[in-house]
Amino acid sequence: MAIVSTLPRNLGLTGRKLAVVQAAITGTGSMATGLAGLITGGAVVSVANAATTVTTQVASVTSVTGGSVAVVVVDLQAAANAISAAPKNVNLWAIGS
Repeated sequence: MAIVSTLPRNLGLTGRKLAVVQAAITGTGSMATGLAGLITGGAVVSVANAATTVTTQVASVTSVTGGSVAVVVVDLQAAANAISAAPKNVNLWAIGS
């Protein structure tokens, strides 16, 4: 967990912070931001690429509770786009207070 910045007033509202987190997620999981709460639409996730390979998985936010973000990772090469069975590094950018 890392809160990397307090946003200037003209870019964010008073007291808004930017948190950037990376965690290994197998299928579904939760990522703690260290923030008390997030603004509406204030969470973006992505699966990290390998050094030389573009990933074949996508990550999506399923819910936000307080400062925690629930995530699902879907393997696009699996039959019927199944939830990933292997751990994947997921990056999260979140804005909140």
